[in-house]
Amino acid sequence: MTSILTNSGAMVALQSLEATQKALSDTQNQISTGLKIQTAKDNAAVWTVATTMKANVASLNQVSSDLGNADSTLGTAVAGATQITSLVSQIRAQAVSMTDSATNTAATGQNIKQLMSQIQATISSSSFNGVNLLNSDTTAGVSFIAATANDYNPAGGSGTSTYIATGATINLSSAGTVGNTVVSAFNALMTTLTGGAALTSGTGAGTLNNALATIDAYSAQVESQASALGSVQKNVESQQTFVNNLANTFTTGAGNMVDANMTAESAMLTALQTQQQLGTSALSIANQAPQSILKLFP
Repeated sequence: MTSILTNSGAMVALQSLEATQKALSDTQNQISTGLKIQTAKDNAAVWTVATTMKANVASLNQVSSDLGNADSTLGTAVAGATQITSLVSQIRAQAVSMTDSATNTAATGQNIKQLMSQIQATISSSSFNGVNLLNSDTTAGVSFIAATANDYNPAGGSGTSTYIATGATINLSSAGTVGNTVVSAFNALMTTLTGGAALTSGTGAGTLNNALATIDAYSAQVESQASALGSVQKNVESQQTFVNNLANTFTTGAGNMVDANMTAESAMLTALQTQQQLGTSALSIANQAPQSILKLFP
């Protein structure tokens, strides 16, 4: 039946054209934003998971940055401790020379004084971002964040974060609360030697053997601290690599869920533009159909 009141062909063509235009708009949005899921209304379940993963990535990136600072802090301390061991070795050699009657003990004492000044300067400068692991006393050690909870828990609750701790550190510059006997004995000996006191080769309190035992004990303390901090630094670097890889994996996973396939969307855009043109033509033809009725009337 032909009617001038109801043009069913035009209505069908219009509905088809509107559907094409909506699909075209969606495709253009995906191409412009690069996302196939932009808000929760696009796909609530996927959007929620992807958003959570992106939040985890932000946390992991911050952890990686903190681990980088930890690596620098530990590296600074290890470099300082390594330098101190070299200076202590020189002090040991100077102490040995003080048993020689031909040695100018006053001049040797001044040399030792300069070496001690270098040790103190090294300790003081072995600081990064306000943290000095060679000039602090703490039985608890210093802790660096290593990871945060990345599990999705819609019910809420507290997550679990893990830390990497240095363990107890020793104040190498003075009589600290940790290892103060060794450090105090070394400092006391240095005060004696810098005063130009000679060392004898016999036995008893001012002998070379006694002095070397004190120096070696301090050197062992420094080496032990350098070794412990070096092990922690290696652990920190390994953890930072893992955190970076994990962040990349989360980023890729979230992208797989919400990123648009630009190749497919480009092809779809071309197809929809063609459909839009055909739909416009079809609607124009359908709108002209009622005019054919005029030909039936003279």
